[in-house]
Amino acid sequence: MDEVRERIGRGSTPDRVIHFLVVQTIKTIRNPTRVIHILFLYSRVFVARIWGFVSRKTLPLISAMTPHIALIVWRISVAFPVRSVIRTERPPSPQQVLLHYHAGSDSLQKSRPQAAWYHFERCLRGTTDPHHFFVAAIGLLQGLGRARDALSCFARANELNLQRAQKYGDDRRRYRVLDNFWVGNIGHTAVLDYVIKLGSQEGRSQDDTILYVTPGTHVANRCLLEQFRPHLRLIEHPIDLPFDEAAVSALRYDFVWPLSPDGSTVHFWEIAAKTYRRWYQSGRRASFTIPPQFEERGCRALGSKGLPEGAWFVALHVREPGSKRHHADLHQVLNANINSYLPAIGEITRRGGWVVRMGDPSMVPLPPLPNVIDYCHSNVRADWMDVFVAARCRFMLGTSSGPAYLPPLYGVPSVLTNWWPPAQRPWHPMDIFMPKMIRGMRDGRLLTLSETLAEPFSFCHALSYLEKVKQVRVEDNPPELIRCAVVEMLERLEDNTLDDVGISRIRRRADDIYDAHGAHGMGQLAAGFLENYSSFIT
Repeated sequence: MDEVRERIGRGSTPDRVIHFLVVQTIKTIRNPTRVIHILFLYSRVFVARIWGFVSRKTLPLISAMTPHIALIVWRISVAFPVRSVIRTERPPSPQQVLLHYHAGSDSLQKSRPQAAWYHFERCLRGTTDPHHFFVAAIGLLQGLGRARDALSCFARANELNLQRAQKYGDDRRRYRVLDNFWVGNIGHTAVLDYVIKLGSQEGRSQDDTILYVTPGTHVANRCLLEQFRPHLRLIEHPIDLPFDEAAVSALRYDFVWPLSPDGSTVHFWEIAAKTYRRWYQSGRRASFTIPPQFEERGCRALGSKGLPEGAWFVALHVREPGSKRHHADLHQVLNANINSYLPAIGEITRRGGWVVRMGDPSMVPLPPLPNVIDYCHSNVRADWMDVFVAARCRFMLGTSSGPAYLPPLYGVPSVLTNWWPPAQRPWHPMDIFMPKMIRGMRDGRLLTLSETLAEPFSFCHALSYLEKVKQVRVEDNPPELIRCAVVEMLERLEDNTLDDVGISRIRRRADDIYDAHGAHGMGQLAAGFLENYSSFIT
């Protein structure tokens, strides 16, 4: 046998092939199980080569398409429910994390908070991305009204950011970094006011509060942003940052649940409310004045629309569905019907005032009314005019929307109507407000203040969830109560009329209830509202 092998080894290629086949056949006859092992070996080689080709050619494309694929898979799963194949005891893979994150975001956008949390919960089992925790926490807070669970989620996001920020050492402790989120909406920009005041109370240098607006960012109101330039360090080019641009996301001071000075995670409403309370108690007032160059121009612009020289006016802004596309369904509860404000408009004009209706062209036009300027549909609308109207009005009649945050910057009071959510009591003591009411669908009973300040009602925005799951409806303020609140503000401004003793007692009781539930703020419930809903403060 050895001699045959040697001869074949020295022979031609066909001889060697024949020898190989003969030898392998003999081995297989002696051990038939070799066939299985040979097939397994060659199948592994084949699969490995196929996988190598797929990895090189198609995985980059699949990775880029993951967000789109995630939404398609999620929508198919909704249309054709199937049993989940994800084992809950194991953390999801990176692909599953992205799938659940995008599916959760899509559900939240459509105001389906329960479906959103189903996916966010699974996403969070396998992620260390702080942004995933932030978005999931919004779903808990505004979608399901689970404020305590949302706080835990936000705290985890801040913890992950702190871990990333450790390498920046002194920069983490020195700077308060604000990102693009603060300039994308006029209300967000106005909220910078409390951050400035907080820094002043802490003894923080103005240069150490950095607002970084990346090049190309949409700025909702450039004029308002420029009002803040003297009070902080506005940076719009990465070369001007005192640290690497990559540090911004790790050092950022979150808009919704920032880190408080003691290092704990706190809802921004509480930090702002406490900041304003200290500010007013120290005898200080508004920080801003309207730029002189806008005075004459603003008066001339309103004069071109009929406002007489020296006439007083009230700014009006009622949030409507076209105000904001992001989470439009979820934030529907913040909207109100402009027609319910017509009696209040009539009260203002009957007393000799004018009404300047703010907003954007997507809003429903007002019918022609005497002494009313539908400014949002006019050719004088501009970013600086928005600031001028809010700063020079006698007061604002508004709702839970961005423009309502402008007047306090200039010391102007507001009548805040259809206010929501219940736990966000307006910050400023010169404001009067009326929250939307919550009525049980089974017994028709209106919930008390204490009940509205408890979970899930305190922060929940999802109307469909409240109706279908919690069996309650949210009711807008009646037109007559809006008119009465306007009368109350006018009388305050005209002769500083003292409050009725009974109303003052009820307001003090309301203060105690708000404080007991950790709902911070100094705005006062309107007198007519308290008289109409006598059982609300119990």
